[in-house]
Amino acid sequence: MASVLITTSRRTSNRIRSFIRDLSVVLPDSERFNRGGTSRSELVARIKSSGARAALVVTMYKGNPGRIHVVMPSGEDRFIIYLEAAVLRREVCRGLKQEVSGLSALAVKYGSSGMTQRLGELVGTLLDWPAVRSERVPVDPGAPAGAVVMWFQDLRGERTLWTHYSARDGTEVGPRIRVRAISGPP
Repeated sequence: MASVLITTSRRTSNRIRSFIRDLSVVLPDSERFNRGGTSRSELVARIKSSGARAALVVTMYKGNPGRIHVVMPSGEDRFIIYLEAAVLRREVCRGLKQEVSGLSALAVKYGSSGMTQRLGELVGTLLDWPAVRSERVPVDPGAPAGAVVMWFQDLRGERTLWTHYSARDGTEVGPRIRVRAISGPP
């Protein structure tokens, strides 16, 4: 059973399809599918039938990922995550093939802004994974091969960095996502 479904809006691009593939690799128990002509009501029915907590629907802005709509089984957009930029795994790890086998930790940098903390907690709730506070990316040389740390920290200009690192050595494995805002209930 998938914890979250990941798909695109009806309008998509090759870059968005690569981005949702990257997300499905680093989000545990997620299921990616091509939306095609699936209507909103069919999407909601798929969320319910799969038992997922929500669907992440990635929309396009100028060919790039622009927003992630968090669609609940009730059909409501619970949150919308507005993206400033997304760097794909292949662009982060140029020349390195980093395998991902699962999540080791979900961490938010100490002293982060309310938006960064909220984003970490939102993602943690969707994945049923506790968000911990940490001064730096928690690295554990004894972690299983392919384990990753999901990391959230503030960037200049009231932005949030959401990225992924190898739990063993702290090497960034991506995707690297810059978030500019979140809308939805507090």
